[in-house]
Amino acid sequence: MSSNLVVYLIAGLTMIICALAIFGLPALAIVAVKYFKLKERELAFEMEYRQKSQKDQRAIDERVQRLEEVLTNLDHDVRVHLGIGPSVTPLPSNPDLLEGPPASDAEGAEPLDRPRAKAR
Repeated sequence: MSSNLVVYLIAGLTMIICALAIFGLPALAIVAVKYFKLKERELAFEMEYRQKSQKDQRAIDERVQRLEEVLTNLDHDVRVHLGIGPSVTPLPSNPDLLEGPPASDAEGAEPLDRPRAKAR
């Protein structure tokens, strides 16, 4: 009787495995196809998002560059209008401005290379 039980057990397990293979593999294939379609859609959305963000970043960079150019030109125009910009004619040289102080003032002055004492 035990040999018949083993035969029935093997036959039953074979039927269960065959049923799972017949119905499970197509279901597994359908789930896999849906999963990969979802991943493909996610990648497409991510690519579109990156392209859009790069386009927006380029537009922002162009705007900032235009603003910098406008501010630079405006600054130049304001300097020229106020007369503090670089002049077209060279300034006359004044050699007496390059001379040091008179000798009497230089004796009372403290030398620059001597360190000062700290107050306590």
